[in-house]
Amino acid sequence: MKARGVRRLDPLEPGDPREIGGHRVRGRVGSGGMGTVYAADSPGVNGYLAVKVVHPEQARDQRFRERFAHEARLLSRVNSPAVARFVRADVGAEPPWMITEYVPGPTLRHHVERFGRLRGGMLLGVAVGVAEALRAIHSAGVVHRDLKPSNVVLSGQGPKLLDFGIAHPVEDPDPTKWIRLRRMRRAYRDLGLPSPEALSDERPTRQRDSLGTPGWMSPEQYQRQPTTQRSDVFLWGATVAFASVAHDPFGRAAPKEMARRVMFEEPDLQHLPRGLEKLVVAAMSKDPEDRPDSGELLRAALALEGPGGGMRAASGTDGGAAAGTGAGAVRGLLDRQWTKVAVRAPLPPREGGLFGRSGEGVQSSP
Repeated sequence: MKARGVRRLDPLEPGDPREIGGHRVRGRVGSGGMGTVYAADSPGVNGYLAVKVVHPEQARDQRFRERFAHEARLLSRVNSPAVARFVRADVGAEPPWMITEYVPGPTLRHHVERFGRLRGGMLLGVAVGVAEALRAIHSAGVVHRDLKPSNVVLSGQGPKLLDFGIAHPVEDPDPTKWIRLRRMRRAYRDLGLPSPEALSDERPTRQRDSLGTPGWMSPEQYQRQPTTQRSDVFLWGATVAFASVAHDPFGRAAPKEMARRVMFEEPDLQHLPRGLEKLVVAAMSKDPEDRPDSGELLRAALALEGPGGGMRAASGTDGGAAAGTGAGAVRGLLDRQWTKVAVRAPLPPREGGLFGRSGEGVQSSP
């Protein structure tokens, strides 16, 4: 299978930067309401880097700057071959920018809608690769919250998960922070000084919101309950189902109807092999407590590979443990299953040429 991506970068427009953070900008990858992503050369690096640059009007909003810095901090925590690697960022620059690994290849949505559903080893590769991405993200104390086919890129080495724009941490990374804040408040009180509002020792409540794409949110998110790592697991199941059935597992409709379907109806899981179907059903349980965590998910997905390279009809978390769950086990499975995937980095834009096609490449949702 050839996972074709963008063949040529879009040309730079008047006003686009020609150099960012010491990297020569070669062309545009994509642009959205919040910023533009460019492909840039880097000394000593074979291939491009992806540079996300915030639009000037967004950069003037301090809250947006803080959100952008938050995204960079969360992405920098994660280390996985199934997640686009963080390189560096300058969130205080004018405008702010962030550099990550450039991942050539089409998004899962683009490929499936153009060429049809995935089967066999490619389907298993998506299930394992995205489960590994979630394992790494969750191990770093992060909830992704925006897992969907348009954020999964089919690279030459396997699927890679992008876009941490609405991710959030599970808990404060410094467990001593609240002890120190309480001591500081006590010191202010002993001195007869008012305690600044910024020194509140109340722990942040678990995040409740409805940010996300209609039809690509968990039932609890629609019900405005806390968005947890089990919410990501639900979206893993929906993403694997999409790859198998070649359409959104709850179909497409107005946002209110999509909310009703996700909360009360069952997804379309036709064509899923028996073992993988069982795992997707568990992942898409309406009750978050009934879903496996991402570590269990990865073990069970790895255990689905049969001795001859096929897919087993059943799996269990105990079977996955025997096969191993580290990066080596994931890479070994992808080496065997992710076959004939030819992806080339796009060529620079033609001088004075027309824009390339959009929607086929990566990092195109800034």
